[in-house]
Amino acid sequence: MRTNYKLPKDLNESLKNMEEAIIPSLLDSNRRFTIELKFEGLKYNKIGITIYKILARKNNVFITFADQGSASLAQRDYPDIKDKIFTFSSFIESNNIKNNDSVMISMLPQPCDFDSFEEMSENYQGIHYSLNPKFEDLNIGIGSVIRERRKTFVKKWNNIYFLQPINKGALMHIFPNNWLLFKEENKKYFFKKEFEYKPDNETIFVNL
Repeated sequence: MRTNYKLPKDLNESLKNMEEAIIPSLLDSNRRFTIELKFEGLKYNKIGITIYKILARKNNVFITFADQGSASLAQRDYPDIKDKIFTFSSFIESNNIKNNDSVMISMLPQPCDFDSFEEMSENYQGIHYSLNPKFEDLNIGIGSVIRERRKTFVKKWNNIYFLQPINKGALMHIFPNNWLLFKEENKKYFFKKEFEYKPDNETIFVNL
């Protein structure tokens, strides 16, 4: 387990921590992982490309986006991997979805993308990383069939990296270590407690 209970000092150190989590996850029996960096001002396409470069050292890697506009922008900005970039829908229709020895990175799937993202994920048997996925839809009623379907789908994913400032603190996770909670005092962060699983809002509130 992790013994160095410190938050990264900047984005570069955070990305190094992310790499520390990605490498061992490739050997894990689970094949669906989430990576979540939740603070303002991040350029997520650059983070996605960083993940791509880490994984592409030894793997055939694809990047998928919800919409054609985002995919086209990424193809323009990264022409050397243009043929590796798809939308969720175009990846479903490609032969690559049958490539079980490959790795896929999905960028920022939202609740409105759930149907196409779920179909792609269920048909793809390679290792799948999702950057900042969001599947909860507050417009769906409690106890509905759709909500239960989403909950079942979400349970198939394991987080390997998480970093988020919260009220009076911060929460971090680096696979395969525990979740770490930090308390903010005078603009400095101090380690408060670790958890085997992601703590809920009530647990965080009690411990801060």
